[in-house]
Amino acid sequence: MEVHHAYCSACDSPVRIAVTPSGAYSGQAPVADQPDVVCLDFGERCTGAMCPMIGLPRILMGIRLAQSGLRDSWQTFKAPCQSCGMDVDFEVLDSKYALCPACNSRHRWLKFDAEGDAFVALVSDAE
Repeated sequence: MEVHHAYCSACDSPVRIAVTPSGAYSGQAPVADQPDVVCLDFGERCTGAMCPMIGLPRILMGIRLAQSGLRDSWQTFKAPCQSCGMDVDFEVLDSKYALCPACNSRHRWLKFDAEGDAFVALVSDAE
């Protein structure tokens, strides 16, 4: 896949992007016959509510990246998925959302410390 560079106004720096065919992700219905932009540098620097690259909620870029398989390693945590019921290693998209790799459902999650141990809880389905 060809990688391009583009300027991101949200993080005020150049980012690496790839263009994938429309509807390339499993379970995604194509909305239009246009390719999808995937930012390969999506992460902690993405703090705004909207992604300036696609003009939609920025979490969609994280979901596109996770579903594309273009990133090899994600921070993960093991939990049962509230949508498919499987025990999976959720891929952490950001401080609020994680993605189930089995059914591609997005969930809100929370990490907290109690008596020196770290715990993770799925808060609710993210609709």
